[in-house]
Amino acid sequence: MRIVRQGARNELYVGTFTGRVELEMLEPAEADDRPDVARIHFYDGALSFWHSHPGGQQLLRLEGRGCFGLEGEEHELAPGDLVVAPAGETHYHGAARGSDCVWLGI
Repeated sequence: MRIVRQGARNELYVGTFTGRVELEMLEPAEADDRPDVARIHFYDGALSFWHSHPGGQQLLRLEGRGCFGLEGEEHELAPGDLVVAPAGETHYHGAARGSDCVWLGI
């Protein structure tokens, strides 16, 4: 067993997000076919760029108001909501305008 304490590895990311985003890598992928586990803090209105993941992505809203978008649609999410993006599905996610939010991304 291994315990990862909050705040262990915070990084400010630029280039793949609009706005301010801090990503805390909780568990880097052991291999290409394994997922990373990260806690991502999106500040007011910050969003990821459009992207997809070869193995899909699961996003759990932890705090604040978030948003998730697919082509032609956007959804506002509350804490406790889970998004399951299938492999190859192009999407974006982040904080709703006027709110910070925190995601757990797998």
